[in-house]
Amino acid sequence: MKPTYFDLTVTDVAAARRFFEVVLGWRFERFPMPYEYYRIQAGPPGEPGIDGGMGAAKDAPVTGGRPTAIITIPVPDLDEVLTRVRSSNGMIVEDNMPIRGIGWYATCAEPGGLLFGLIQADAGVR
Repeated sequence: MKPTYFDLTVTDVAAARRFFEVVLGWRFERFPMPYEYYRIQAGPPGEPGIDGGMGAAKDAPVTGGRPTAIITIPVPDLDEVLTRVRSSNGMIVEDNMPIRGIGWYATCAEPGGLLFGLIQADAGVR
């Protein structure tokens, strides 16, 4: 399963947004979440690579207030993969949460603590 998304948590969203717009040419679009969050178009359509998102570290308890970068991997059955994470001595850091219009998401950690995201697509999630 290949990563399809990256998620950045930063200490200053406005400053980071300006930085990445100037340095990398990324485009940001506000995404409807209960906190300030932006979808990132990291290159023109058709260019190889993945897009992502960015929000404040203070709004992502999983980061402990620290800046982080988390990759997200799509899975066909989130519950089944979470069972495998647990049985392989990994941790579920944020369990199966809905993302409106996108699907079901969970943040996990491998046994050494590296965070990663899993997502099961479901456009009907409200």
